[in-house]
Amino acid sequence: MNKKKLLNIIDAKKRGEEKEETLLQLLSTDLFIDLNNIKLLLHINQNTNAYTLLRRLTARRYLIKHIIQLPTGKIPIWGITQAGLQTLPISTTISPRPFEASKITFTSINHRLMIQRTRIYLQKKNWTNWKAGDSHQFKQDYKSIKCRPDAIVTSPKTVTFALEIELTLKTSLRYRTIIKSHIEAIEKKHWAHVIYVVNTNNDKAHLTRRLENIDYIPIGETRVPFSRYRNYISIFTIDEMQKLTHD
Repeated sequence: MNKKKLLNIIDAKKRGEEKEETLLQLLSTDLFIDLNNIKLLLHINQNTNAYTLLRRLTARRYLIKHIIQLPTGKIPIWGITQAGLQTLPISTTISPRPFEASKITFTSINHRLMIQRTRIYLQKKNWTNWKAGDSHQFKQDYKSIKCRPDAIVTSPKTVTFALEIELTLKTSLRYRTIIKSHIEAIEKKHWAHVIYVVNTNNDKAHLTRRLENIDYIPIGETRVPFSRYRNYISIFTIDEMQKLTHD
């Protein structure tokens, strides 16, 4: 075997190991992942290449596969095992747990996958310090927050944003309560801005209209006009998040 070919094999093996570590690292904090998000995370274009990597990790018992039945059909998802967690460095800030299929609910799967897709988009743009709103770490750090966001994340310019992934619209009254919680968090400097992420431009228009129906936010004993806080909130589609340059 010539030297050039040997080096190509070594490089390919190294890239494969890096992809494996990237996937395992994400799953140490995310409950599961589907094929589309795996391809996005690892810059893989072909399903066959993704399945090769997944078969390799599953054979080593680092990942476990689970089939979810949705109205649109069956989809496979993958989660990390205890053996997979043990390949990663010990974290001082999180206590990762292996995948448990029983914790997946039919109503939450699409929401979780969209949160994950948003996370991957932002990580590719060098946003850091992702904390899921339902994580133990978030609950410990922000005990006073009444309405936890889906996540918080820090931009490359060290501005902290709260993220709300919105697949189903809420009432204007519910948004008033949630936004009040965000305003209180902003005043305490926990984060500086809120981003709502929706699926389509139509969803964006409907959410914009829903927020326009909020006339005031109750702050203490005062009804403060919502217009005073509107600039703290942005709405983007998931496709716009992929191209996001906002800071």
